[in-house]
Amino acid sequence: MGRRRNGRRLTTAVGAVLGLVLALGAGASSQADPGQLDVAFGVGGQRTMDLGGTYDWGYATAVQPDGRILAAGVTNSRGTYDFVVSRYLPDGAQDPSFGDGGVTITDFGGSKDWAYALALQPDGHVVVAGVSDRSGSQDFALARYDAAGKLDPGFGHGGLVLTPVRPLTADIVHGLAVQPDGKIVAAGVSYEDTVTLRPHGDFMVVRYTPDGDLDPSFGVGGVSTTNFEGESYDEPYAVVLQPDGRIVLGGTSNTGGGVGRIFGADNLALARYLPNGLLDPTFGDGGKVVVDAGSMIESIRALALQPDGAIVAAGRTNGEKRGDLLLARFRPNGALDPAFGTGSAGLAINDLGTAEEGLTAVALAPDGTIVAGGVAAPRPNGDLAVVRYDSRGRLDRSFGHSGVATADFGGRDDRLRSLALQPDGKVVAVGSSETDFALARFDAVAAR
Repeated sequence: MGRRRNGRRLTTAVGAVLGLVLALGAGASSQADPGQLDVAFGVGGQRTMDLGGTYDWGYATAVQPDGRILAAGVTNSRGTYDFVVSRYLPDGAQDPSFGDGGVTITDFGGSKDWAYALALQPDGHVVVAGVSDRSGSQDFALARYDAAGKLDPGFGHGGLVLTPVRPLTADIVHGLAVQPDGKIVAAGVSYEDTVTLRPHGDFMVVRYTPDGDLDPSFGVGGVSTTNFEGESYDEPYAVVLQPDGRIVLGGTSNTGGGVGRIFGADNLALARYLPNGLLDPTFGDGGKVVVDAGSMIESIRALALQPDGAIVAAGRTNGEKRGDLLLARFRPNGALDPAFGTGSAGLAINDLGTAEEGLTAVALAPDGTIVAGGVAAPRPNGDLAVVRYDSRGRLDRSFGHSGVATADFGGRDDRLRSLALQPDGKVVAVGSSETDFALARFDAVAAR
């Protein structure tokens, strides 16, 4: 059973910031300030991509060494849900040298092929992962593309890998990472694909060889699953690799037998694995950590690893108004870091006072600041939100308006699902605006 650490709920009121935050979505002046939309990108710092589907959504992004931007997600423009990968030039224009006019769409042969994660290999190959129901069940699904956006025939079967781990379960990749030796780590959930009031789900991590085969030296036949307690529902959303080869997953654990809405409560959850796939007994309680951040529904949605081994986690709590921003820092042994946060030790919880708030992405800047992204809803619909914190988890009020920057794509429902930092510090945000892919880029330092 994971250790519970009760965190006193901290609410940081931003208050008057909200009216100012809205102005960021309207455009940017000629003098760029930290958190302002970058007018050199797209149109006024924003761009959308409409492939003709009702679900053209971005879930993952990465910036190549040459400054080109990759985004992966889903489209149903061809009648079924398919993987889609798009590449953009540094100015936000679609890259005509990638796929078909900057876009490649992949159908595994099922009705639901949905990409949630992306990882860039050193040789320029792009690995994308999510779920496919081609087998009749929902399975881990991976695709690998060459630098031109074509499926790599040296990976799996014609560039595609499906992993039907267990019958009668839904197995979905949420996080993806590539080891220095080229092996691929995919992390996600495995849950009983049946109708029940008490669903049971487990953390699942799968490691593949560089050519897409299951790695027999990891877990059991390449697969490791983790149940936090009894019939708990446990779901990871993020993975990060340590330099020593250990693997950290972050997500949520519900020990009440539901998903936080029927029984019990969802708590923050971490698990760490040794390079062989076994739980690391030196981390938390037998490899697992569970933290109650003080609300009924809370989760970790993104992870980043500091150079000193500390783990930064971003997510949300439910709060009074359908969600507050959550940032946490854990020591290398899994304990909350008492030097982090602005109230409860190890936790920074911020209520912006809008209708919905939450973080889904996090990255660490070289200067020690923490950049996170998600959604804020000062209007009835959400806006892409980027939040910058100092190294101790306090809002960096030199960024945006009191630490928060937003992008509004015209009153539509806008969601940030992934972000990446460019070498110059600019923040690339990827998500959706209603039915379209949405991208925005924010300045990180003041213009000189």
